[in-house]
Amino acid sequence: MRSPKVLLNAFLLGIRCSEFGKGNVVDMGVMIVHPEYVSIGDKVVIHKDTLIHVAAKEKIKGRPIVKIGNRVHLGFRCWIAARLDITIEDDVGIASNVTIQDYIHSYEDVTRPIKDQPLTGEAPIRIGRGTVLGANVIVLPGVTVGEHCMIGGNSVIAKDIPPYSVAVGNPARVVKVYDRELGKWTRVE
Repeated sequence: MRSPKVLLNAFLLGIRCSEFGKGNVVDMGVMIVHPEYVSIGDKVVIHKDTLIHVAAKEKIKGRPIVKIGNRVHLGFRCWIAARLDITIEDDVGIASNVTIQDYIHSYEDVTRPIKDQPLTGEAPIRIGRGTVLGANVIVLPGVTVGEHCMIGGNSVIAKDIPPYSVAVGNPARVVKVYDRELGKWTRVE
């Protein structure tokens, strides 16, 4: 049984989101900036100290920018930062301290601090159904991670990862794929 505070937190978040499914668990300390641009499916778990920050490039009422599917699990202290489009499909597991960001700061003007330069480089991100992102993974703008992938902890995903792959490293590279003909996972040379 969830505490009354956790139930109340989910209820209050639910009435502010673009869409909010049933059976969701939202721990205390979860913060969503501009929840009107966030859609959350059913039976989603969002753990303590997670931040979802939407700085919508185009403010279109009723159009979610962050879309979280059904049965998604977001670990402790995750950070999702969106301007354009981040889609997390059904049954995705996201471990603690994962960062998913669909933009970067401009840095070209050397007369201004980078933090004061405009946001740029927006590109959509999609995390495929049934995928797991290990602890401390970073997902960069414009990346698609296919369905049923395992991304090792501390990896930086800078390019697309095909479905049914295991990827590790910085930058993340595919080290195993599922071979349908053999019916097993095989190493990539």
